[in-house]
Amino acid sequence: MNSSSITMSFVLSQKGKPLLVMDDYVFRLNKTTNTTKYYRCENRDCTATAHTDLNNVLLKVDADPSHERATKENTPIPKIYEEESAKMILKFSTIAILPSQREMSSSLNKARRLETPPIPDSQIFDIPYLYTRTIKNEEFLCVDKFIKGKTRILLFASNEQLKMLFQNSIVLMDGTFSTCPKLFGKVFTIHSIKYEQSFISGIELLPDRKKSTYRFVFEELEGLAVRMNLVFSPSTIITDFEPSLAEAIISEFTSSNHIGCYFHFTQAVYRQIQRLGLSSGYCSDESIRMTCRKRMALLLLPYSVLLKCFEDLYESVLLTSSSALDSLKPLFEYYENYWVKTIGIKRWNVYGIRIKTNNNAE
Repeated sequence: MNSSSITMSFVLSQKGKPLLVMDDYVFRLNKTTNTTKYYRCENRDCTATAHTDLNNVLLKVDADPSHERATKENTPIPKIYEEESAKMILKFSTIAILPSQREMSSSLNKARRLETPPIPDSQIFDIPYLYTRTIKNEEFLCVDKFIKGKTRILLFASNEQLKMLFQNSIVLMDGTFSTCPKLFGKVFTIHSIKYEQSFISGIELLPDRKKSTYRFVFEELEGLAVRMNLVFSPSTIITDFEPSLAEAIISEFTSSNHIGCYFHFTQAVYRQIQRLGLSSGYCSDESIRMTCRKRMALLLLPYSVLLKCFEDLYESVLLTSSSALDSLKPLFEYYENYWVKTIGIKRWNVYGIRIKTNNNAE
């Protein structure tokens, strides 16, 4: 601890004894000599000490590495503050003048940032040991490999998360780009369903969105499952409609039922409505809005009647004399050419599926 940058103050304990408050420490006076006051950390499990002269000028401080939590742990700052505050036995009046969690967060976050390694400028970098472990100090970085000699894949998951994933029959997969580090192409997440809730079971940093990259991830997960004497073979996988991801899933999970997310389906259809310049009609014309919604709801019907209902709905539009409904013909052509012929009805038909979206993975 650098004494030149330390902020210190004095308060009273519940028994009226002086306490030295310094950064994220609270010291209790241990003994006094003719020239020096000796303080020990209020936390009895901590070996940190501090020395001042009789005028309360700081002479020396020895920090306990196990106590420097803000810089040595990934634990959220508010949680550290609560846990350390709970260890202190202080008067209410003393607690009242201690810095609040919000006031301390700024300095603690600053201290943490000073200890944080700089952002690398290439994929060749060392990952600090702290970032490879969980809060419980268990392994978290389970895959760190280069593929094709130059692109790197990182997979983060604890043993508990992996066990939940491999023992689960329903798996959600999704990706994001907004939070992805600039050296990677995508953050890919895998979620399991338990107690009717979605639990994240793996976070992957991928270099791109190629089929071969997804297959590499799935093969690594299958290998981890084998080492845990388990099998990674979910009965149902729910994703968006990314073509390369779908191809990888079909290749690796031949016995799984691959379902497209209902939300992503309706979102894609509405985007097409916007591209075709139908947004104003959708908002103002009830006949256009109801026809579009009926078409979006087709995937909730049984597979055996879905196509017939689509044809009936399309025919009603073709036979109508309404110029408003006539404007929907390009939308139906898009639906038939892309969703029926290219994607295939079975990919987006969610009839009888308990979980119809992967929104929990967003």
